[in-house]
Amino acid sequence: MEVPAGDSARAETVLPLSVAELADFVRDAERLWRLNPHLDIRDWRPREDGFAYAAHDELGGRDVEAWVTVGGDNGRLTLRYATGLRQATEIIVEAAADGAHLIVIDHYPRIEDPQDPRLAEVDRTLVPWVAAIRRHLLARRRWRWLPGWRWWNERFLLHMAPRSRRIVRLLVWISVLEFLVFLGAVAVLRLAS
Repeated sequence: MEVPAGDSARAETVLPLSVAELADFVRDAERLWRLNPHLDIRDWRPREDGFAYAAHDELGGRDVEAWVTVGGDNGRLTLRYATGLRQATEIIVEAAADGAHLIVIDHYPRIEDPQDPRLAEVDRTLVPWVAAIRRHLLARRRWRWLPGWRWWNERFLLHMAPRSRRIVRLLVWISVLEFLVFLGAVAVLRLAS
């Protein structure tokens, strides 16, 4: 798929994964979109040639609806948008010296006037999104031995709003800390008696 000429926004990272492993991960567009820490996806509808979604962009403070057509080959996934300012998103996976290089590029039409109201539609979540993908993949690699980790993080948590995910993670960590304090108190009482 040819991408349109114009302006673009780009974010990238290098991950200690094989190219095949990273390319397989990015093929799941719904999981990628749900990893965006500022996009509250309210409706996701798979389509034969792509997907449609409705969401709230927490960083931009606006509602977003899009019909997306998916295509690509050879480590490059191209998503074309039927509506909105963003015309396409390219997700590129390349070999790097110490793993795989993930590049995400959003394509927009060239807008010369800095006062154009359409500029509010530029997705400011691109860099945090790529950072969240990186954190998720590194955690996935680190905790893959733990039974249920993938289900908890990719099935349960990802279907929540980003704010709810943050709250659940905080509650889990508080519960773990409370349990450790409880164990410490029991150990101190046993040693004292």
